[in-house]
Amino acid sequence: MRNYLSNIPREAWLWTAGLVGLAVLAPVIDGSITLCIPTLLGFDGCLGCGLGRSIGHLARGQMGESWAANPLGIPAVLIISARIVQLVRLRRPIS
Repeated sequence: MRNYLSNIPREAWLWTAGLVGLAVLAPVIDGSITLCIPTLLGFDGCLGCGLGRSIGHLARGQMGESWAANPLGIPAVLIISARIVQLVRLRRPIS
């Protein structure tokens, strides 16, 4: 098992960590300190922030809120998930 996990590329681990982080934190961090440059400059409705919130709502099964935050959240999760699966399959050792 350990050998199998060590064969998974770093890119797959990073995408997975990103999705898990957004799923756990994104809707919770509204109103907290941000590193988003457009938000710091006073712009409302940053697409990147909306995408993160969208993924967080999607992880909680809140489809309406996810769509309202950013309609591209659902396709983004599907595309990133497909990339993770692709990376894991490419690195699977042949037995």
